[in-house]
Amino acid sequence: MSEHNHLHKHVQSLDKGDEAAKRQALHSLKELKQEDWAGVPTPVLDSVVASLQHQLQNGAKPPLVHKEIAAILGNIGQRSKSAVPQLIELLHEGIPDSVRETAAMALGNVGGKARDAVDPLLALCESHTSLAVHAVRALGGIGCADQRVRTTLVNLWQSAFPTQNGQVQIAIALCKLRINAQGLLEFLTKNLVSGQDDGLRKSAAQALAWCNKNDPDVVPALLTATLGDKNEDVRQVAQGALDQLQLSHADAVKLCAKQLPDSALAETALKKSGALAIPALIAALGKEEPVTRLKAARTLGALGELAVAAVASLTKTLQEKDFEIRLAAAKALWNITKTADAVVPALVDLLEERGATDGDTEARRRFQQTVIEALCRIGPAAKAAVPALTHKAKDKNRLVSESARNALKKIAAPAAS
Repeated sequence: MSEHNHLHKHVQSLDKGDEAAKRQALHSLKELKQEDWAGVPTPVLDSVVASLQHQLQNGAKPPLVHKEIAAILGNIGQRSKSAVPQLIELLHEGIPDSVRETAAMALGNVGGKARDAVDPLLALCESHTSLAVHAVRALGGIGCADQRVRTTLVNLWQSAFPTQNGQVQIAIALCKLRINAQGLLEFLTKNLVSGQDDGLRKSAAQALAWCNKNDPDVVPALLTATLGDKNEDVRQVAQGALDQLQLSHADAVKLCAKQLPDSALAETALKKSGALAIPALIAALGKEEPVTRLKAARTLGALGELAVAAVASLTKTLQEKDFEIRLAAAKALWNITKTADAVVPALVDLLEERGATDGDTEARRRFQQTVIEALCRIGPAAKAAVPALTHKAKDKNRLVSESARNALKKIAAPAAS
């Protein structure tokens, strides 16, 4: 009640006080955050909004005063909808850009009740400056996605906005309004997973929260950031995005495993998930799509000893017809078990297999070298592969023969005690 009495006093200062009292009242009101205004009773809040409207209507005021009033109305948010006409007035040409930007932000916070501001906001988007960025954010907050808005935002997106922050804000608005644009998801997921700027990564996570969770890379990118981003704030924002998509970590892992064929980031997300990902990856080994089985085996191998529960499934996968899948399974088994008994024979079979690369000379070379490298990493425990490697040391391809000779040296070296 005491706090609300203070609000009443501020209203009195605005309505009847001198300029110093008005400035102090505005300063105090500006200190209140959105959550502070949420608990204010409607009659008290309405009197505050009415008084602020009166200040905007009552003659010329310094730009700083207009900016403070707009900021206060923006913090009040949806409940300041009666002030929308006055906020729109602050968007007009001739008003200082800092005031116009604050007014645009306020209109975005008012949300759907500020649809009358769509046309002037669209006009601001033509500036390709920070003013346009604030207008774009406001359009996303208002939630209007009619054809004019779609066309304007897509054109802005395709125009290569001069600043990366501006581009991200356009992306957020597009995602909020469910507007598809070429390259949008790729831009956001790349920024989130590998961007160097903490603020841009946070903004990318915020944008992805409004996307379809079934779109490839959306959930993998968010899960990767949640589990592994170097910045705690980014991790929290990414976690908040998963919460908004109503996904627990277990649900996100299952979705990543499902997206293995189409997502470039699913493997990374599953690796970051550690033991939680093992059941989903084991299930993925039994899927029909070869690329799913290949990536699942590869990811299990990257998890090493954590994936011991997958040994039986990976051993069964050694019987696959697909050479790449068999190779991935063999390498995974070695990483998990460090036992050569099943792995080395499987690698030798692949080394001696004919038709593994369908006559493609370069593909054959790469595949053979990959198999030889796997044997080389096993070291002395791969002694059963010596005859096959001796044969490969005479291979007509110089790179293959050199790799085989190097592997023989490594395998012949004394085992570490």
